[in-house]
Amino acid sequence: MGGVVRGLLRPLVPPLFLDLWRRARRKRVSSRDVAGLGGHAADFVLPVQTLEETFPGISVVQATVSAVELDRMDEWELPLAELLTIAVICGYLRPAKVFEFGTYRGSTTLAMALNGPDRTEILTLDLEPALRATHRHGMGVGIPDFPVGLAFRARPESRRIHQLFGDSRTFDFSPLASSVDLVFIDGDHTFEFASHDTQMALRILRPGGTIVWDDYRWGERHPECAGVTRCVNELSTSRRCAVLKGTRFAIFRDDAKVRS
Repeated sequence: MGGVVRGLLRPLVPPLFLDLWRRARRKRVSSRDVAGLGGHAADFVLPVQTLEETFPGISVVQATVSAVELDRMDEWELPLAELLTIAVICGYLRPAKVFEFGTYRGSTTLAMALNGPDRTEILTLDLEPALRATHRHGMGVGIPDFPVGLAFRARPESRRIHQLFGDSRTFDFSPLASSVDLVFIDGDHTFEFASHDTQMALRILRPGGTIVWDDYRWGERHPECAGVTRCVNELSTSRRCAVLKGTRFAIFRDDAKVRS
């Protein structure tokens, strides 16, 4: 939806005004009662850090993405700048194992596979397609149909990607305990799911590992993302979390010694 609007605006609006409109969509949202969240505040309170501050030396890392990602008109997919950000993070961390909450079409999954080392194993979890029509989420009930993992299905990198299906609230994470180097959380954005996914992420995270949440920051059109904001805000009272400058991402890096 937003991508379609941007496409229509490009030929009609001078670049300066289009840039101001984009910035306005990312503005700070004040505390409010958000439908379905019991009136909890959803302020963006985390400190902002640059990529270099978060990952010293990352400025020399280069990222690779598929050329088809240059035209990203689907609002449910990461904007190109954020896709490149997660790609660069993978290139910097060189994770042996990645877990992704929320596959969708798989473009983020593919970007992580393209930029991790050949030994990187990626596990990506999405809801069973048969459950989409009845799934209750922050915007109501039901999810439009989409081809899970389409972006990586025919790619050679798919041999290192393991597609998993299920509800993250009932999925068995015990075999993954303390084994994952990078967790990317971009599933259901309600507080219930965001909190559960975060707790599972902390359980499967290897000492020295990293968790990235999408949609910690959000615009007026997406109040359902307040569940993510509230969840990470609560976590930040006991763990050091931050926002990556220029993105909607929140991030946590475990203080334990990073695995060699």
